[in-house]
Amino acid sequence: MTTTVARALTDRRVRYVLVGGVSSAVYYALFAAIYLTTRHHLHYLAVPVLANLGCAIATYPLQRRWVFRSTGPIVPGFLKFYAICLWALVFTYAGLPPLVELAHVPVLLAQALLIVTAPLINYQLSKLWAFRR
Repeated sequence: MTTTVARALTDRRVRYVLVGGVSSAVYYALFAAIYLTTRHHLHYLAVPVLANLGCAIATYPLQRRWVFRSTGPIVPGFLKFYAICLWALVFTYAGLPPLVELAHVPVLLAQALLIVTAPLINYQLSKLWAFRR
């Protein structure tokens, strides 16, 4: 069993899924905490900006070192990584208003629905652009 797990961890896609799960959890925890503490003072569409930046800062080292094993410059790599994170922010801005305002889905549930779809696209962008060798 241990050799199977070790072998699976040599596959970048497996590592990406694991770190993606961590990223999604970090983003959603930040989103929920910010939303729940500011919902009476801050519009729900301001929350993704803060959660997105916090998540990028928290998870970039995992993506850089563990998933893509990048040795390139840190700051330019982070800027490319954050450009991909901004795509996720655009995705959130495209998805939240229709779900919340048209379909009347609660904000936290709508955000959860969007979270499960974004990693599928982000992997390709990360592999082919941000962490390209």
